[in-house]
Amino acid sequence: MEPPTLKEQRYVPKRYVVALMSFLGMICNYMLRVNINLAIVAMVKSDNSTNSSSDAQEICGFEDETEGSGDVEEGEFEWDEWTQGLITGSFFWGYVWTQIPGGRLGEVFGAQRVLGVSMTSASLFSLVVPPAAHAGSTVLIVVRVLLGISEGATFPATHALLSAWAPPLERSTLSTIIYAGSQAGTVIAFPMAAAIIDSLGWEAVFYIQGSMTLVWCALWFLIIADTPDKDKRMTEVERDYIKAAIGHTKSKKPPPLPLRSVLTSLPFYAILVANVGNNWGFFTLLTDLPLYMKNMLMQDIKTNAVLSGMPYLGMWMFSLLVSVVADKTMQAGMLSTGAVRKIANSIAHLGPAICLFALTFVECDRGATIALLFTAVTLQGGIYTGFMVNHVDISPNFAGTLFGITNAFGTIPGWLAPMTVGALTKGQQTFEQWRKVFYISTGIFTFDALFFLIFSSGDVQIWNYVELEEKIREATAKSTKAKASTPKLEAPKSKNKKDKKKGSGNNADGEEDSLKTQAYDIYILDPNRRDYTNKAYSPE
Repeated sequence: MEPPTLKEQRYVPKRYVVALMSFLGMICNYMLRVNINLAIVAMVKSDNSTNSSSDAQEICGFEDETEGSGDVEEGEFEWDEWTQGLITGSFFWGYVWTQIPGGRLGEVFGAQRVLGVSMTSASLFSLVVPPAAHAGSTVLIVVRVLLGISEGATFPATHALLSAWAPPLERSTLSTIIYAGSQAGTVIAFPMAAAIIDSLGWEAVFYIQGSMTLVWCALWFLIIADTPDKDKRMTEVERDYIKAAIGHTKSKKPPPLPLRSVLTSLPFYAILVANVGNNWGFFTLLTDLPLYMKNMLMQDIKTNAVLSGMPYLGMWMFSLLVSVVADKTMQAGMLSTGAVRKIANSIAHLGPAICLFALTFVECDRGATIALLFTAVTLQGGIYTGFMVNHVDISPNFAGTLFGITNAFGTIPGWLAPMTVGALTKGQQTFEQWRKVFYISTGIFTFDALFFLIFSSGDVQIWNYVELEEKIREATAKSTKAKASTPKLEAPKSKNKKDKKKGSGNNADGEEDSLKTQAYDIYILDPNRRDYTNKAYSPE
């Protein structure tokens, strides 16, 4: 189906306005969650009693650029690496609990409300981080947990929003525009935090970024609606196009979740494994890259901020490139949705695995190390065309809830990975210990990439259509019962070949065959084909 012209959509399609506002929301989302990763470098006193810089200085001969640089690096808090890992990772202790509720609430009550309320709450908790830090590490951890609870609903709710606004052949592009805000937020957060720390102190980082998020929340409630049907400012032609493109794969009223079918679905587990594996590597880099830059490459805080943030700019740009190429490829009929998801996910995970493994061979080469870290993070931009949007492919009706389930498990590495790094490097900032960090991430990346490659799917799963699946079960049971009660002598074989093709004539068999034909039309045929119109079954 061809989209309407820009003129027919008043030159600014509303679905792209939704994507842009969601993109800005993701920037705020990530600023609030990652600003602590750089700020903590300025908050904590350096522990000169450990051999934290022995390898970097003695083996590589690096000079400590942090000494006499004039940067505000000598903090006021005496927190060791383990405590720092608890502080940065505690966000995910809260984040995990609102994943599934956030997705389901977004489907039932509206993603716009859930996302807006979650971000408002997160901005308020960000504003109280400085007084919490002065009250003690335990109080700060509690606030970080509450911040995680607030932000936990944002990604699943965004997926629910995406399932209502994104036509299938524009799904990669729209989802990548939105979720690329994660990288943009990281790119902005680190240099902004460094500049604020240098001029106003670390406390101002949380005050300024929390206030910026509150402004976005106000605009979000004014501009965005839950679905095209509820948006009064968009054109009718765009509304009709979105509804026709999505078709019967998404019901107007949220159906009950077919939990048993979901939990026995291999394509669902492929997404779950990919999410967990991706987050282990992603958050290992996101949380500990500033520490590696400081302790092993001996970079000052300004250089640290740039080097820590630049890879996410690469990831952002690469993600947009991959998404556009993917959608153009599917629109041209060159590759199926499933093939595109597998290729993009393999690039996003096998690429970083190779880079992290190669890091163990270039430890004293600053240029090669920075290049490999940049490439590893950049290639992860393929995830938004890979497993991240795959929930919407396999089940538009339950995309928010499915994302909540997979991301709930995905949050475990969010706190476990930094704690693992903290445990391995506590008082032992050596290349030997960091090698272990990179080996672990390499193995996890490789396993999840292969699992997704084998078991993922780009087709709408039959359990997305709850009513149809139930009817097929009933018809199958009725057919089995009818066959069991029919004497074999009363079912003579037909001599006419044409009669055999028509079936036995049993009502139950006929009903089962009819329903299975409907299921075939919905499930097997590619819903992204331009000439495909599904009229076999409407879950409405």
